[in-house]
Amino acid sequence: MKIAIIYSTSSRSTKKACKLLSDKIKANVKLIPIEKAKTACLLKYNFIILAGSAYNGKVQNALKQYISRNMMTLKEKPIALVMNCEEGIDTRDRLNKTFTEELVNKSSLSSNFGYELNPDDGNFIEKRRINNLINKHKQEGKSLPVLNIDEIDKFAEYINDMIEKRVD
Repeated sequence: MKIAIIYSTSSRSTKKACKLLSDKIKANVKLIPIEKAKTACLLKYNFIILAGSAYNGKVQNALKQYISRNMMTLKEKPIALVMNCEEGIDTRDRLNKTFTEELVNKSSLSSNFGYELNPDDGNFIEKRRINNLINKHKQEGKSLPVLNIDEIDKFAEYINDMIEKRVD
């Protein structure tokens, strides 16, 4: 089985989560940053995972545009959806806003992997924003957010079970 994980991120958190996921899936997995995704590439894969980081409830426009341009193909393929954002929110609502309700309803699996703050991520503006968030967490006595490894493990386990049960 060939699986594509197409992701967008403003920092390295989503890329890291997707890499962790890809290492746990027992199939031929290709990580594809949104900047390198092409319309034709979807046809090469049996299963598509779309992943995006959400900040203030929004993902990068590049991912939304990619989904919009490829909606017909995505409707024909088995898909799963991943978000990287704060936990403790209405994940279903956030997924609907991020990926469209139609795509969420069609997906076999969806999840929120949480996120982490790394002061070395992104461009100058991103680094400044991340440092401000880190300082805010420290001032409020909160621990820094981390990726939800248990959720990544469950997601990979579900996909591996699906692969095992698959009949060609």
